[in-house]
Amino acid sequence: MTTASKAARQAIYKSGALAAITLSIIVGMNFDAKNVRANEAVNPVAKTATTTAKPDAVSDTSKSTGSIVARYHDGWQMFLQNPCRTSNANLDPSVASKGKVKWTFPAEGPIDSSPAIYKGVIYVGSDDKNVYAIDEVSGRQIWRSGLGDKVRSSPAIADGVVVIGCEDKKIYGIDAKTGKQLWNYETADRVSSSAAIYEGVAYIGSWDGAMYALDVKTGALKWRYAVPSNDPKEVVRITASPCVGHNQIIFACHNGNLYSLSIKDGTQLWQFRTGGKIYSSPMLIDNTVYFGSWDHAFYAVDVTTGKQRWKVGAPQSFSIAAASTGGKIFVGNDDLKMYCLDAASGRILWKTQLNSPVPLLSSSPAVSGNMLYCGSCDTNVYAIDTRNGAVKWKLKTQRAIISSPAIFSGGVCIGSQDGNLYCID
Repeated sequence: MTTASKAARQAIYKSGALAAITLSIIVGMNFDAKNVRANEAVNPVAKTATTTAKPDAVSDTSKSTGSIVARYHDGWQMFLQNPCRTSNANLDPSVASKGKVKWTFPAEGPIDSSPAIYKGVIYVGSDDKNVYAIDEVSGRQIWRSGLGDKVRSSPAIADGVVVIGCEDKKIYGIDAKTGKQLWNYETADRVSSSAAIYEGVAYIGSWDGAMYALDVKTGALKWRYAVPSNDPKEVVRITASPCVGHNQIIFACHNGNLYSLSIKDGTQLWQFRTGGKIYSSPMLIDNTVYFGSWDHAFYAVDVTTGKQRWKVGAPQSFSIAAASTGGKIFVGNDDLKMYCLDAASGRILWKTQLNSPVPLLSSSPAVSGNMLYCGSCDTNVYAIDTRNGAVKWKLKTQRAIISSPAIFSGGVCIGSQDGNLYCID
């Protein structure tokens, strides 16, 4: 991170309204600004990327990403659409072609949580300590369920259960039809990571530095993996959200490592170390994991061996997750540009300048057809042509946007810190 960038971030953290924005950079990722500054001083990370792998780390093609993504073609069931986190709706590109507000739903606090959509219902959390279920056509509330603190985690739905984390240190299972709380599981710290649900199990991280595997229907613990650390000052929070594929759970940690675990029992298979903290949620496509780091690099890593395939540098940090379609990777950098990368080589195909009053992009993109959607701290939702990076339209809200978009046949749905959930046609 450059001196100028550090100074800019420090100024942001001290400015009243924008401090609230930067306390939750990414949905599925929240952090305390004061702690970030302190942790950078006491927790330096390696300057080069390294990999530690077990020799028996193998891939099972029956659990390939294509077959997993295909199971989640209906709706937008979790953060970034599916357990592989490709953030691709595979819908007609005419969705949200106008950039006009179809309806808004008012919560009683900022909405940093990213919506999930399934069978005509939109689910989203809010800083007002509620999880909401909203009719996707009318925008009317179906139910709301009060939790113990702010809800900045994003919901995931499977088997009639909404799984979501909360700042009260708990992971909740909520009846998708009624809003009744079915179970909760308490961790040792707040939960802003968002669950990946696969074959009846929810995988989700906590600020306590552990990855949890919970039964979706009962909340029973299947296994727990605690990030190892011999340094009491090392920050091992997990705020990014995991991805699933090839019998592996892959997640990023604030200590600068990307980890791969056995989906069966949580045994570590390999780890890949970068030169900076990781807040970006990894994406898995075929045999490659894609993610960004605060070392100003975006990486492609082999899912079987944990070895680097390529990396591309940028002027600033990568803080958000990526989206993908047609052999292209779309990801925003804190230089306020959206990048389009060739998935095979990392070559930059185009980059588009966006706007923000702060030096970071906070909303992870979502793609459908040849349109890419994302929010920004400048209060706008952007629609970008995936072919050339041209901005097709932008829609202004009243406050910064931390939430990431969810796409369905009725349009694009996204939350804002102005307390509204927007449905855009």
